[in-house]
Amino acid sequence: MIKDIEAMDPSILKGEPASGKKQKIEIGLLVGNSQVIFEKAESSSLTLVGKAKTKEARQTIINPDWNFERMGIGGLDKEFSDIFRRAFASRVFPPDIVEQMGCKHVKGILLFGPPGCGKTLMARQIGKMLNAREPKIVNGPEILNKYVGESEANIRKLFAEAEEEQKRLGANSGLHIIIFDELDAICKQRGSAASSTGVHDTVVNQLLSKIDGVEQLNNILVIGMTNRPDLIDDALMRPGRFEVKMEIGLPDEKGRMQILNIHTSKMREFNLLSSDVDLAELASETKNYSGAELEGLVRAAQSTAMNRHIKASATVEVDMEKAEKLQVHRADFMGSLNNDIKPAFGTNQEDYASYIMNGIIKWGDPVTRVLDDGELLVQQTKNSDRTPLVAVLLEGPPHSGKTALAAKIAEDSEFPFIKICSPDKMIGHSEISKCQAIKKVFDDAYKSQLSCVVVDDIERLLDYVPIGPRFSNLVLQALLVLLKKAPPQGRKLLIIGTTSRKDVLQEMEMLDAFSTTIHIPNISTGEHLVEALELLGNFTDKERATIAQQVKGKRVWIGIKKLLMLIEMSLQMDQEYRVSKFLSLLKDEGAERDRDRNFYD
Repeated sequence: MIKDIEAMDPSILKGEPASGKKQKIEIGLLVGNSQVIFEKAESSSLTLVGKAKTKEARQTIINPDWNFERMGIGGLDKEFSDIFRRAFASRVFPPDIVEQMGCKHVKGILLFGPPGCGKTLMARQIGKMLNAREPKIVNGPEILNKYVGESEANIRKLFAEAEEEQKRLGANSGLHIIIFDELDAICKQRGSAASSTGVHDTVVNQLLSKIDGVEQLNNILVIGMTNRPDLIDDALMRPGRFEVKMEIGLPDEKGRMQILNIHTSKMREFNLLSSDVDLAELASETKNYSGAELEGLVRAAQSTAMNRHIKASATVEVDMEKAEKLQVHRADFMGSLNNDIKPAFGTNQEDYASYIMNGIIKWGDPVTRVLDDGELLVQQTKNSDRTPLVAVLLEGPPHSGKTALAAKIAEDSEFPFIKICSPDKMIGHSEISKCQAIKKVFDDAYKSQLSCVVVDDIERLLDYVPIGPRFSNLVLQALLVLLKKAPPQGRKLLIIGTTSRKDVLQEMEMLDAFSTTIHIPNISTGEHLVEALELLGNFTDKERATIAQQVKGKRVWIGIKKLLMLIEMSLQMDQEYRVSKFLSLLKDEGAERDRDRNFYD
């Protein structure tokens, strides 16, 4: 049966370039260079090979009118181009050339990364990008069924249509896309589940055999998505199955700009976005925000703007006159940025604000020197490509302000990810859960371009006590590994540790894990003590003069944290007794220190 006849472009005969126009005709002359394209009828038992699958007969699988912005995808240009290169290049090429190369198509793509970065959105839009059937989207847990064998049957049903078409049309079969969301729900490591039925294992086996088993299909593309690639069975990850593994990470500044453009395009179109909103400024302020969090930020700003036009009295009414002039302003975005939407992999200021609530008291050169060295290490982490991991240990006597200085260095670094790993969040944890909590802090840090982790009070994390002595070797080994482990390619990490027992860490061979050690001293001279009192400003000039006279030329030894406590205690007295009380407390502190020193000697 002749299905269609097209006339050759007459301009070709004159040696001119082809116009590209095709003219449908009823009758024509068959000449030597006429092209005859054979297509196999669906009911036919013939198999066409070779040049039957020419470029003209082939319908391109890429949709000609797609673009990222209209599809609502931002910040994933590089990932899309990588997926295209690996998964679709062979499908765009003429099938006869692919056949001659002996090239097999990629059948599986695994998208993994932090929640909210666009994995599901990307998979959903790949179907629109391709001139293929509507993809089958399956949520992982939907596969599972309470009846024996039904879960495996559900997997077989997903591939049945592709199998039937491949048998019928062979190489001319269209592309079938199957998308698995939350793949880790059904494809856990075999043997890891404790159930007696072993349902998870048989589901994995069924999926393995369908994607690349004995009767392999060449007309499928399986896309899997997960936040936990470590849970997925290794057999699924080999070439031929989920061959292309793509990390969908947190967007960079250019990506955030694209995402904000997409989510504010409707507001700009209807003039609801105020002219004072600068998307470039928002993109630079939203470090470590995922795509979902940026969308949430836009929603929060919209709700703040709407709230201005709602009159809440006995009833809730909208002021219609003002509502028609509604505009979302910069202040709405900034308010939402500071109060409503916080990045999951970002800096939580409340974490370290309590450590520096009294500020940093620069009572002398030792404190200034520590802050200067901290600034140098921050710059090294930012600028040096040779040292992506920098670890520094702040050590000194108790109450000398180590944690406050560590928190201050971290805050001044303005890194997009700052986390404090401290013992107070791990009270009552078992050794294993403590190791997991510490590892999670570091894993989160690796997801950011620039990160700072403060490991506070290391001897407390290790459960060290001098009686015995006793410590947790499990936590020690975990910390030793994590302190030396370089972050992934292109990521940089600054680790600041604090300890009051440098000697103990020396015995545990932990000091070698740090690049450098900085000593944080106590206040040791009367002059430094008076300087600290002046900066704190709790006593009057006359009271400070009296204290200075008493401590001048004398040696003192007190941590800044302890000094704050003594000052606050003495301030509770009547004004005439405050100085004498402070000096008395200072003397008792000195005597107690000397007793301790003699005892340990």
